[in-house]
Amino acid sequence: MSALFGAWALAACGASEPPPPAAPPPAPPPPVAEPEPEPEPEPSAPPADAKPEPAQSSGRTPLFKSDPEEITDSFGSSPAAKLELGDDTGRATLRIPENALSQGVNITFKIEKKGKTSGPPIGKVYRTSGVVPPDGTPREIESAGPVFELAFPAGNKKDANLAIGTISLDDKGREKIDWIVVAPKRIDDAMGLAYFELSKLPNAYLHITTKAPTEPKQ
Repeated sequence: MSALFGAWALAACGASEPPPPAAPPPAPPPPVAEPEPEPEPEPSAPPADAKPEPAQSSGRTPLFKSDPEEITDSFGSSPAAKLELGDDTGRATLRIPENALSQGVNITFKIEKKGKTSGPPIGKVYRTSGVVPPDGTPREIESAGPVFELAFPAGNKKDANLAIGTISLDDKGREKIDWIVVAPKRIDDAMGLAYFELSKLPNAYLHITTKAPTEPKQ
């Protein structure tokens, strides 16, 4: 009897215990922060020393002028022009590329029989100058874009350079000449020609020399 009562008491006690609490649901993951959109890149300004885009060619046929001793004529930004001096014994050329001139310029290219020299010249002495109307004073002409191209007979001289005697007036109105020597862009041994590129068409005497260059290549 006591054993039966004890079993009933244990069963009664076991029936009265509450069930264990249910496990809480898992916490939701933290919201993922969306990345902020990257700012649009600002257009970069061109560098200060950036060269302007070369002007497009007009497609016009270049002018060609030839004379044994002297050419003087008016030229503008277009078309290009090639001036040629001399004869079959030797020809010098001046090329004025399209858009090298920003305005009308009267240009002279001639053989200067009484021109000044920097030491013994090789071949003839030449003269270039420009006049911008209405001013009638000869002056140098700076290119507005492509360089001026000159070629002179140089014989078989592989060390041919170009002596340039820029003409100006001193404070007493007398002619003054300042000389520099520039190296060629190239020498054509087969044709016996030395080619030069100048950013300015000088008001100057020019002749081939074997003196060493005083200026860097242009």
